[in-house]
Amino acid sequence: EASTNNYNRIISFAPSITETLFALSLGDRVAGVSSFCKYPPEVKNIPRVGGLIDPNLEKVLRLAPDLVILLKEHEKLIDFLKKNRIEYLTVDNHNCRAILESFRMIGEKCGRSRQADSLVRYVQKEIADGAHQTADAPKALLCVDRDRRGEGSIGRIYAAGPSIFYNDLLIAAGMKNILSNTPMEYPQLSIESVIRLQPDIIIDISSYSPGASPDACRDWRCLREVKAVKNNSVFCLSGDYMTIPGPRVFLLLKDFKRIVSFYRKGERS
Repeated sequence: EASTNNYNRIISFAPSITETLFALSLGDRVAGVSSFCKYPPEVKNIPRVGGLIDPNLEKVLRLAPDLVILLKEHEKLIDFLKKNRIEYLTVDNHNCRAILESFRMIGEKCGRSRQADSLVRYVQKEIADGAHQTADAPKALLCVDRDRRGEGSIGRIYAAGPSIFYNDLLIAAGMKNILSNTPMEYPQLSIESVIRLQPDIIIDISSYSPGASPDACRDWRCLREVKAVKNNSVFCLSGDYMTIPGPRVFLLLKDFKRIVSFYRKGERS
């Protein structure tokens, strides 16, 4: 595929891609975004083209893009783009290495290689600054979603496995993922599993509004026999960047580093 670097009508099919485009000063060229794109605030005025399950193909054609950027999961959409001779770029964002590579690929494709390299160096430095695993690194359970949030109890838990970007961030912050031996990206856990695992730290993340955090933390009190709960080492985080594997991953990494610092202070007291 020839690259002219002069794409003026770009469609993004994922929040992480949209955030990367804006981080590389390409926001004025974005002609369409997915239904789930919310950041930066300017995207609210950009036409929506659906999501992974329900892409609006007619809308894509109407917007007449000269480039569509999407994830490798968008297989059906790729067939459509090929059929209609629309140029596309596929990126991956499953782990931190892939996220950084996506910055480079988008930058190179769109004539922003210098900005992309700068962004990569910045995020790499943030990751490297904390990437020291010690023998006594606390074992963390990272809950990325669960049933009955804010209802005073714990339902099914969906946790972060070892092959995704959350795992990389836990390690970079000085923690061990307590689920480092599962082949699944987001294993489902029962209450009994959490009791058996006995994590030192539980991190419960949500992309909802910050107001949801206190209720989310109270839910865990029903598991008093778990070390993290007993030692007040349950941390509930919320924010729109929590679930986006894009340029703002460094914000989540900073949150994780603060958690480790707080945990260490508790150990010494």
